Amino acid sequence: MLYAKNDSQRIKDELVDLREYNRPLYDLTIDLYKWIDKEFSKDTIITMIYRTSSEQDAIYKGTFKGSRSYDEKPWKSPHQTWTAIDLRTYIYTEEEIEKVAKYLNKKYNSSNYYKTTVMYHEVTNAQGQKLGKHFHVQYYKI
Repeated sequence: MLYAKNDSQRIKDELVDLREYNRPLYDLTIDLYKWIDKEFSKDTIITMIYRTSSEQDAIYKGTFKGSRSYDEKPWKSPHQTWTAIDLRTYIYTEEEIEKVAKYLNKKYNSSNYYKTTVMYHEVTNAQGQKLGKHFHVQYYKI
C-alpha cells in the first residue's frame, strides 16, 4: 500500500495536488508503489512532498555543501517546486534498497531533467543531527 508518514493529512493532500503540479512524478510514485508491492510485498511510505522556504531553512540553515554556505547562498530543493518526494527506507533491506534505486534510475533517468531519479542518502543538519536515511526521488519529465 501507499501511505503518508504518520497518516499525515498534509502529505495526503499534497499527493492529490501532485497530480496537478507534476503528473509525471505522481505517475512515477504510483508505478513505484505498485512495483514495490509486487516485488517485496511491502508498503511505500511518503515522508515529504512539498517543502516551504521556511522548512528548507529549518533543515539546512548553518550547513555547507562543500565550501558553499547555505546561509550565504541558500540552495533550493526540488521539493520547493513539486519535483521531488521522499520515501521511508528503514522498512527495506539493503538489497531491496539497491533494487529500488536500480529500477527507478534505469526506467526514468533518460527522460528526467535531473538525470538521476533516486538517491538514497541521509541529511545532517547544522547541529550534526542525522535526520534519517531515505529515498529522495526527483523527477521532472523532459
